[in-house]
Amino acid sequence: MPGGAGGSTYPGAVVPFGGVQFSPDTPTASPSGYRWSDTSVESFSLTHFDGAGCPNNEDLPLLPVTGDLTASPGSAWTDYASGHRKAEESAAPGRYRTRLDRYATDVELTATTRTGMGRLTYPATDTARLLIGTGRSATGDRPGSIRIDGSHVTGSVTAGGFCFSSKTYQIWFDLRFDRAPTGFGTWSGATVEPGSASASGTGTGGYLTFDTTGGRSVRFKVGLSYVSAEGARRNLDAENPGWDFDAVSRAADTAWNEVLGRVLVAGGRESELRKFYTALYHVFQSPNVSGDVDGAYRGFDGAVHHADHPVYQNYSGWDIYRSWAALIALLAPAEAVDIARSMVLDGQQGGLLPKWSQQTDEEFVMNGDPGPIVVAGLYAFGARDFDTAAALALMEKSSAGGTSQGRQVRGRQSGYTRLGYIAGDPSDSLEYSASDFAVAQFARALGDQSSYRTHMTRAQWWRNTYGPDAGYVQPRDQAGVWSWPLDPGSGSRFTEGNAAQYSWTVPHDYAGLIDAMGGRRTAVQRLDHHFGELNAGQSRPYYYIGNEPEHGVPWAYNFARHPAGAADAVRRVAAESFGTGPGGLPGNDDLGATSAWYVWAALGMYPVTPGADTLALHGPLFPAALIRRPGGDIAISAAGTGRYVQGLSVDRTPTTHSYLRYPDLAHGAALEYTMGEAPGARWGTGADDVPPSFQDGAPALPAPPPERGPDLALGAPATGSAPCPGGGAADRAFDGALGSAAGWCSAEPDPWLRADLGAVRTVSSFVVAHAGLGGESTGRNTAAFRIDTSADGVEWTPAVSATGSRASRTEHAVPPRPARYVRLTVDVTANAPAGGGPEPARIQELEVYGDGPAPR
Repeated sequence: MPGGAGGSTYPGAVVPFGGVQFSPDTPTASPSGYRWSDTSVESFSLTHFDGAGCPNNEDLPLLPVTGDLTASPGSAWTDYASGHRKAEESAAPGRYRTRLDRYATDVELTATTRTGMGRLTYPATDTARLLIGTGRSATGDRPGSIRIDGSHVTGSVTAGGFCFSSKTYQIWFDLRFDRAPTGFGTWSGATVEPGSASASGTGTGGYLTFDTTGGRSVRFKVGLSYVSAEGARRNLDAENPGWDFDAVSRAADTAWNEVLGRVLVAGGRESELRKFYTALYHVFQSPNVSGDVDGAYRGFDGAVHHADHPVYQNYSGWDIYRSWAALIALLAPAEAVDIARSMVLDGQQGGLLPKWSQQTDEEFVMNGDPGPIVVAGLYAFGARDFDTAAALALMEKSSAGGTSQGRQVRGRQSGYTRLGYIAGDPSDSLEYSASDFAVAQFARALGDQSSYRTHMTRAQWWRNTYGPDAGYVQPRDQAGVWSWPLDPGSGSRFTEGNAAQYSWTVPHDYAGLIDAMGGRRTAVQRLDHHFGELNAGQSRPYYYIGNEPEHGVPWAYNFARHPAGAADAVRRVAAESFGTGPGGLPGNDDLGATSAWYVWAALGMYPVTPGADTLALHGPLFPAALIRRPGGDIAISAAGTGRYVQGLSVDRTPTTHSYLRYPDLAHGAALEYTMGEAPGARWGTGADDVPPSFQDGAPALPAPPPERGPDLALGAPATGSAPCPGGGAADRAFDGALGSAAGWCSAEPDPWLRADLGAVRTVSSFVVAHAGLGGESTGRNTAAFRIDTSADGVEWTPAVSATGSRASRTEHAVPPRPARYVRLTVDVTANAPAGGGPEPARIQELEVYGDGPAPR
């Protein structure tokens, strides 16, 4: 789909939070292991990530084959790949099936938390074999070992290398078959040794041969451990002691039904239900149980420890802190506590809370310091029973320049604290500020006022990344000089995004951001323009649902007292960017992050401020939903038709607020919405109805822009000099919309623009939106212009004269004067680039304010 991959998920067998993900691997499937359009299968391996963006896992590949081994799988594994047909393939929670056409063999897979199980149905042959690759993974060939003892195979693989890292770790396996083999062998590199029972080194593996002429079924089961060979044996003995494949599959199905049944939605179309429960399924696939059944686990220090709770690993911190953390705390409170405990253990043993980790390796992928936001988010939504004092100490250690496994997570902290921003990298600077905000909220909840004040002050440094002239978050150098001109669609010096997208990533202070933009009217205009595209990718100045930084942006409308905008945006994204077929996700799922967005959207709420307990509301996508929680159920209902909230009652008490806090739901609640076809006039539109912004620690805040009355020029009859050849008629400057297709453009030598207000009005101010606000380069902003007014269209009075301007939005207050006509004239010679001819005049909007609406 535009702007991102189609999810990069895997279809194989896994249980909720399972440490085994038994799934097929296809030829062009990196990074997930599986691609729908591939028509062949190379292996079935035991480890996968749900939607990560780099090659990963696919450890311990297994492949059933028939016939002679004509080449060593150690050097020619893919020579044994087999075609398969979609008609023969099926997947369900906890179960996967396909048929390998080349070998006329049916493959069925299922799983428990720490084990995988396979049922193979070969043709009648005396050369049915299973290949076991101990030296192969998605990230390269590495050392492994294998030992074959009849129907019992043990060994280890060297795994890791996520996102091209050099870090590795060990996985031990215990593999058993339900029947004795008729032959076996191993390989090393290009050499196959029939009858060999052991091998070790890079490019190694082994095989077992079965005679299926008298019985075509071969079952196997395999236990994994990140601790030891003995741990793999114990895991297998404890979780799958028998050979009943169907019983294991039913148990996996039951586990999924319990988890998915924590949220019951009703009343939608079948496609909507399928989208919802598919998203919920992905939410519960990560992180993964990493410890053994006896409590043993390998820590971030490489040593073996024991815990009295499940230990989880694999955190895509930058991705999951925005929506996943709060959702998992709300829907899986017990698991969320153990996840928080596990993250604290990682920090205590490795140095800091994990950033982007794979098993016991901190990979330092992506930017910022997301670990504190994840933990603070879990805490804000009810996960409390963990060592919070240790967690806060680890958060403070990171913001003081501490290290994890010998390397700083905040590698730019010294410059950040010296300048109040990160020079040349506004996106990383915003990530630091977001983490500081989360630490502050966590510290305040624990009663540490000193830490709260320190981190809230730093959280407000987002202002140091917002260029007042450009009207966007933008790079600036060590001396404080802003880069100029700014292309809002350019990803240069931004991490997986651009200035237009990152300008909205200030969710802890949308009030301050809206004020900086010039007020809520401009903010709504800019949001409307931003949602002109829904999955624009990283090089277009529009919304990008396919990547996490913008996941919360639809709810910025709530802060601008226009919740109808959020209702429109969320429903468009849910309907247009998410589907039920292959490629049904708008971007990588990133260990459940994108799917979590959809679950929140369907429930009618979103954790808009990571690290806080705020839920911005937009109304549910289903007429009824029930969230079943130990502390009390949350019942959500929607009466009436249409997408816009007209009213809301919480436990039968009406509220006009377009937000809730977690305590409103912690012990159960009934949310009753009344919906309508047109935006509600009263719900969420008052000054006190908006979600909270957090402005403690900010420098002296400037006075907010005035709340003006209606734009007197909106929709006014307009005339002007001839438009540009590509378009840009005069009336586009008075249509209330921003965008390259919305503004006025004229290439005439003396371009002018005029509006008829319909009657003589008292005019007192003007707002001009220049090219930059439409997503164009700020180098096209109008440098010199004049605004005149007239009561009769004949005699004109100067009102505004601007020279040397470069701002994307300019405001001009004037002494009140009577006017029916307003004229803007541009000096295009002031816009001429060095050595070039004059640039055309470009004006997005000319707004006129005064004593009230002009008659129409």
